[in-house]
Amino acid sequence: MIIKYRLISAESDEFVRDIEIYSDNTFEDLHNAIQVSCDYDSLLMSSFYLSNKNWDKLQEIVEEIIDEEFQTEVMLMKETELSDLNPKKAQRYIYLFDFFSERSFFIEIVNIREKTCEDKKIEFPVCTLSQGEAPKQVFIDDEIPDDFDEEAPDEFFDNPEDFGFENIDDYDL
Repeated sequence: MIIKYRLISAESDEFVRDIEIYSDNTFEDLHNAIQVSCDYDSLLMSSFYLSNKNWDKLQEIVEEIIDEEFQTEVMLMKETELSDLNPKKAQRYIYLFDFFSERSFFIEIVNIREKTCEDKKIEFPVCTLSQGEAPKQVFIDDEIPDDFDEEAPDEFFDNPEDFGFENIDDYDL
């Protein structure tokens, strides 16, 4: 079977990616296809979540387990085949691609079909639709100047209240 996943972003109405992949591929294979289609650095952490119609995060699928105490119920991308979650049309996922800012793509299965003889000529997974520019992979707050390393720290922090800092003495510990 071949599954077609459609990715959209809340950050850009123009961004759409369709990825077709064999159902016996893993979530790691889907992750790599997404990274390539968006020209992202695949070394940065990401994860999938099975989702419901309201886009709530349900079952997590991670690249690697970081904290065994809190990640007892997670699945690993490299061990989980796409078919393991009984894919069906309209099934939804969330793909977290920016852990620091918790930015993600919304993914929905838009088609499931049998392999054809024409598919033998195609190397799967394949991005079959690419519209719009992908959001930047990592969001960096515009409040921090680009030349932060060159600026003297004393000058940068002359007015810490500009950055939400208050007097440390005001906190009761």
